[in-house]
Amino acid sequence: MRYLIYVALFLFGTNGFTQTGELSGGVLSKDGPVPDANIYIEDLKLGTTANESGRYSLKNIPQGTHTLRISAVGYEAIKKEISISPNQKLKIDFQMEITSSELSEVLIIDEQSGLARRTPYNVSSISMAGIENKGNPNGMMGILREVPGIYGAEFGQGIVKPFIRGLGFSRIVTIYQGNKLENHQWGADHGLGINDLGIKSVDVIKGPASVLYGSGALGGVLLSKDDDFYLNSTKFAGNAGTTFNSISNGIRTYGSLGKSYKNDMFFAVDAAYETHADYKNGDGRIIGNSRFNTHTIRLHTGIEKENFQNKLSFTYNNQNLGIISDEEMDASKSLATSRNDRDMQLPFQEVEDFLISYNQGTQSEFLESFIHLSHHFNDRKEIETEPNLVDLGLMQQHTFYNFRLRFPKGKIKHSIGTQGSFKQNDNLETAQKFLIPDAQTFESGIYYLSSLDLESVFLQGALRYDYRTVTADATSASLVAYNFILPGNPENRKLTKTFSGFTGSLGMTTKFDKKNTLKLNFSTGFRAPDLAELFSNGPHPGTSRFEKGNENFGREQSFQADANYSYRHKDFQGQISIFGSRINNYIFFASTDEIREEDGLEIWSYLQTDADFYGMEFDLKHSWLKNNRLETTISGAIVRASERGSNENISFIPPNNYNAEISYFALQDRSLYLFSKLRLIATQDRVGFNEEKTQGYVLLNLGASKKIILKENNIEIGITVYNALNKTYVDHMSILRAFNVSSPGRNLMLNLNYNF
Repeated sequence: MRYLIYVALFLFGTNGFTQTGELSGGVLSKDGPVPDANIYIEDLKLGTTANESGRYSLKNIPQGTHTLRISAVGYEAIKKEISISPNQKLKIDFQMEITSSELSEVLIIDEQSGLARRTPYNVSSISMAGIENKGNPNGMMGILREVPGIYGAEFGQGIVKPFIRGLGFSRIVTIYQGNKLENHQWGADHGLGINDLGIKSVDVIKGPASVLYGSGALGGVLLSKDDDFYLNSTKFAGNAGTTFNSISNGIRTYGSLGKSYKNDMFFAVDAAYETHADYKNGDGRIIGNSRFNTHTIRLHTGIEKENFQNKLSFTYNNQNLGIISDEEMDASKSLATSRNDRDMQLPFQEVEDFLISYNQGTQSEFLESFIHLSHHFNDRKEIETEPNLVDLGLMQQHTFYNFRLRFPKGKIKHSIGTQGSFKQNDNLETAQKFLIPDAQTFESGIYYLSSLDLESVFLQGALRYDYRTVTADATSASLVAYNFILPGNPENRKLTKTFSGFTGSLGMTTKFDKKNTLKLNFSTGFRAPDLAELFSNGPHPGTSRFEKGNENFGREQSFQADANYSYRHKDFQGQISIFGSRINNYIFFASTDEIREEDGLEIWSYLQTDADFYGMEFDLKHSWLKNNRLETTISGAIVRASERGSNENISFIPPNNYNAEISYFALQDRSLYLFSKLRLIATQDRVGFNEEKTQGYVLLNLGASKKIILKENNIEIGITVYNALNKTYVDHMSILRAFNVSSPGRNLMLNLNYNF
């Protein structure tokens, strides 16, 4: 890779011998500096990005008159002609005006669906850019889990599954590189298989979005957005950094490099390596086999023009994840070794992901189009008994497509689209155990989205039809030898299930004035049962469970009403959301309290019932002092779920959770950032089937970060203390809660990042 970079620098990094000048200055607004503003000379396709203090510098500008464009998200763009003389050092400061709320609300959230910011869906955008967010052992979910309405189900540090409004696992769709990830459907003890490398932000859609994203978007959607920092830089730009986590002696090293060329092409690469030993709880006890390591590389290339964009991306992610034993808290059976031991020991998982994707967008006055094609290969092995024997091996090939046309002209805007998947799931022939059969899945959906803009009122409606067919196949020699039996024991050892139906949504966004906005949305969502829920019939390595599915399950269908009220005025903004959802054929996983005589495994079965969910979220934020240097935030979420008819509590529902945060930008250039976060998790005493009461807890997080400006470049230094009070606790949503395996104690996270 080093030699490739040298070659690229030689071919594209040299400048001509034309007489040139320089341009520098600052980009400001009434609230202070505008970080990440783009400064771009259109005729030369030469540009740069302002640093966190709003300062910029652009060198090697050929003499002559040029058109300069300054732009930033949330601000009105500026165009200005400049004249450059040989060896001139021109200094210009720009004052930007904040974009009106009406304009910002027509911004597109997701190019795949054409969803706009003004949508009546409840959408939150979370930045991953701050250095205090880099290198969290829990990856993206370490940050997302503190957003009101979002929670995380842990299986140690390296595996955290997202929950939105009480719904999780295969009820949440994750969009990564435009691909609809399917690699985390195997169960609670398997992670997303992605991290925050090269990710700038994540948009979270709360509530059913099946009408736009198909089966699985019953609870919501996570939309990851790449950090395309290189698009406005015609010189090599990027960053390199490292993170240390004291709780597990974890080290993460990462870097990104990218460049745009004058022919509108770009190239970028992201890479990271991360390794962790076992973590310690608040009592200083090592939690054995919680170690993990990952390495990731991402490559991007494409063309970025005003009315045409395409991007070809490739991601490789490799994970080795220790599996924490059910008996870990029994000191005589703990798998803990030495403090810094990070070598894999039994049992553990090996997971490899290869993802290649192509995204293309075109825009004109009357028509916009979007095309997405991707292929994802996921190879998952669970190794339990011998290092060279695979106990459970699962491979998935997933091809996903998405095509959309949007007609943006006029008050009524229309979008039509189609999405679909081809999935092939295979067991590794040499595996020792088999939990599910081989399977082929085909699904396709077509949808229509329409919106009507009446200035103060925005109406949006959508309708979708989906068809899915799943064929379980137990004909392989390994499954025959294992005596894997499909439900009903069909003679040809194959079984096909079909799911189809309509979903829709209808919503309204009303702006009473510039301060008050109300969103109302009624939507339906659906989820076809996954392979494990339909066809499981075997032991699950790494656990003491024998799992059984049910081929007679119908598809889950939800009906939800959602209301969101927001208020914005000067230095204060707040919002509150309430929702209610009825879910027919809700699938859950529970112990039958039966023990198999032949192997002593406890039998767990998937069951189905009708359920009702309801709850609320709130988020209040106030800025204080000149230039909004001080900010206070209070937020929280409550969710309730019960079985319809009996009113029995549904299992595995997040407890009430609340957050209080205070942050301060110090020094004249706001380069020193200080923050304190208090997270309160209430006692969960609304227990469901096979559950016990879980005690609440309080966590205190503290942090500081400093940016040091070095002419055109800068260094960021960050210190974050998670669980500063060193609390020992077991979270209600921990996959290991029943075995009283406690979560990490105090963690000192040190970050160093160089931006160039």
